[in-house]
Amino acid sequence: MRKQGNAFLAAPRVHGERFHYFEKGIKRLIIELELDDCAVFLVHLSLKYRHRQVQLHHLHDLVVASNKPVIVAGDFNTFWGENEIYLFMRAAGLENANIRGLPSYPSTAPRKELDFVLYSAGITVKDFFIPKVTFSDHLPLVCDFEIDRQAQQAA
Repeated sequence: MRKQGNAFLAAPRVHGERFHYFEKGIKRLIIELELDDCAVFLVHLSLKYRHRQVQLHHLHDLVVASNKPVIVAGDFNTFWGENEIYLFMRAAGLENANIRGLPSYPSTAPRKELDFVLYSAGITVKDFFIPKVTFSDHLPLVCDFEIDRQAQQAA
């Protein structure tokens, strides 16, 4: 537990960062990074199903309150993959960048889709891949995207 962490590496166009905290679970931190044209939420959800459901409720409220397109990414610990977060995604208006449901865990022989990059309207995914590098017990997710500036200006 002491060697785990979440972080952002960002260019100087960051307008603000906020730290939110889940009420349930060991890993409670939600990092929100506000950029010029979007907001990014970084999460690490609980291993316990009931705690994850409470966390998803809280995360939903943060996502729908954003006035910019949103990306939600991190380790969701969803042992049933996207099926477990389907209702959260629909309620928050999010899509999964990993359209093929590629597994990312464990990194040595991936079998489960625990990690996600979810995105809202106003964002177009240009590329998504999972490199085979074993720096962690999870493989990294790489997502290239563009912000639809016209849609954002109309909002």
